[in-house]
Amino acid sequence: MRLALLGGVSLAILATTPALAEQPVSNAAIVARLNALEAKVDSLEARNADLEHQLAAQKAAVSTAPQFAPQATGVAAQSAYPPARAASSGGADTARVVAVGGPPVTWTIVPQFNSPDGNFTFKPRGILDLDYAGFDEKKGGYDYNNGTQARRGRFGFDGTLYKQFAWRLEAEYVGGTVSLLDAYVAYTGKKNFTLTLGQLKIPAGLEANSSDSFNEFLERGMANTAFGQVGGERRVGVTFAYANPLITATAGIYGAGEAVARNTTTPDEVWGYNGRVTIEPINQPGRLIHLGASGYRVKDLAANSVTLADRPNVRVDNGFLESIAINSTNPANGAQTGVKDAVFYGLEGAGILGPVSVQGEYSHMHLDRFAAAPSLNFDGYYVFGSFFVTGESRSFKGGVIDRLRPLRPFDPGKGNWGAIELAGRYDRINLTDHALSPLDHDGHAWTAALNWYLTGNVKVLFNYIRFEGANSPLVSTPVSVFGTTAKGDAFATRVHLDF
Repeated sequence: MRLALLGGVSLAILATTPALAEQPVSNAAIVARLNALEAKVDSLEARNADLEHQLAAQKAAVSTAPQFAPQATGVAAQSAYPPARAASSGGADTARVVAVGGPPVTWTIVPQFNSPDGNFTFKPRGILDLDYAGFDEKKGGYDYNNGTQARRGRFGFDGTLYKQFAWRLEAEYVGGTVSLLDAYVAYTGKKNFTLTLGQLKIPAGLEANSSDSFNEFLERGMANTAFGQVGGERRVGVTFAYANPLITATAGIYGAGEAVARNTTTPDEVWGYNGRVTIEPINQPGRLIHLGASGYRVKDLAANSVTLADRPNVRVDNGFLESIAINSTNPANGAQTGVKDAVFYGLEGAGILGPVSVQGEYSHMHLDRFAAAPSLNFDGYYVFGSFFVTGESRSFKGGVIDRLRPLRPFDPGKGNWGAIELAGRYDRINLTDHALSPLDHDGHAWTAALNWYLTGNVKVLFNYIRFEGANSPLVSTPVSVFGTTAKGDAFATRVHLDF
């Protein structure tokens, strides 16, 4: 090839140079010119090889670029399942790929900082919920508190270490108290598997395991909240998770939660174990079938005592619609009394077809007591349906609810107003067990919701709630024998931001 090239160049030079064509040229001059041309060809070939090497290196860097740790629906870069509900507090849309040698800072709604080699990332995260509620008392004589509330304020950080580890550190402000929320490290280096150690959200149920930023109503179902306080929510422990496009499965063992205001009423720390399994035979854009089951057992409860309670789907007043307490006593013989252990199990399901979706959960709580005291059983459930007027569809990822992104994010200048969702829910909690009390403790609520999603991170929620509770604390003069009933309506709204 090189000889042909040199020969062709020589003929071209002879043909296009009249002086050379008419006058004889010495052999030495021809050889000198051919040597010069060969040197130029060698230089061009070396330059071409160097450019090809640089292009190959850039392609390899892009193909092996690390993924940023997922948010709320999962910490693992390779596993879709969240070690800590990922779903816990959400997180904004972020750049998913950081190329080696890429920009040190990438932006979405917040900055993400990236090391040049792609081994480390760091970004802030947070949630702000501001509520207002006004009440209309129907029965019971209770004086409700109308007004505003900072429902939750969270701030923390997400990051990755050496591409195979993800971490989160986050605190929360609720009701004038600051507490540690998430503080964990997760190994994500093996596809479909995640191992997480630290304080994290116990995977129990669908609403409770999804981010609070992604749920449809101001508050979760009452049974989810009441039963979750016993052995769910956030605990220090270790959890193992597996996920593929069809199923997710988690199992873990946990102690107590390490909050700023820690409970120290008993010398031994509460401990328990937990599991959750989901299956999604269909999970496509606009189409979903989701089924799941979860459960936990918890022992050595603080002071051998349990309180089950929740509000009527709104917390501005903060009064409980239903509440019962099972406390220990101090008998003369020193025998233990109260609750020995608690067992929870729950079933969950959801379906999506275009802009229409349905979802529901059933929850059961079983409490074993010491000595001859009979065991206690309580349950609750909710079911709701929703419809997007603007055509969006809800979505699930990793066995939990995913972020809703409007088809046309809020931009009035372009005639875009975001997404509008209508939803309705029936929610019930039954804390009746006549082995504990002759009175019924049964509460329920109907909620109509209008949700306005301006963007994927900003929304405004409107809830109209009609609630009723038998022998409820929301009665001004309770009657211990025949019982009383509390009834009321609440109009509640929330402005939500997460990043």
